[in-house]
Amino acid sequence: MAPEYKGRIEELAQWAQATEAEIADLVADISPLQQKLAAARERLDLIRKLAALAEPPSQAKKSAAAGDAISPQARVADPPRPDSGDLEYHLDELLRKAGKPMHISEIRQGLINQAVPLPGRGDEANIILRLRRSPDRFSRTGRGTYASAALGLPSVAPTKRRRRVRSSRK
Repeated sequence: MAPEYKGRIEELAQWAQATEAEIADLVADISPLQQKLAAARERLDLIRKLAALAEPPSQAKKSAAAGDAISPQARVADPPRPDSGDLEYHLDELLRKAGKPMHISEIRQGLINQAVPLPGRGDEANIILRLRRSPDRFSRTGRGTYASAALGLPSVAPTKRRRRVRSSRK
């Protein structure tokens, strides 16, 4: 290889390394903001639910019919995603974007990259539990592998694993 190309390749490698570092910094900076946004959306949803519960039944019907139950400012600030704070929504969005079955470890990493709060201790088992609770939205395509039900892939039932019983030594 000519020396002039070697210098350019090294320069490109340095640029790539600097850009990767910049991306890592940006991801670190945006992650707390995404978590705050998700918490604020959840808080807004809970406030709206409380307000709906506090209204007398006749008033709730009138405001729902008039369309003034939610202020216009809130409609603009909140995108039209009814269950955006919902983990199942984020799981479905992630699996649809992938367009193929994903292993549970990839799913967990994808949720972490999107700064989605994970249930419980954030274990894969907690995510699997949520996936299994919604068989109409998700399908298990293999051991530890899940896909969006919208893809139309056949579901595979979990197999019962036999436990080996150890005999006691005498």
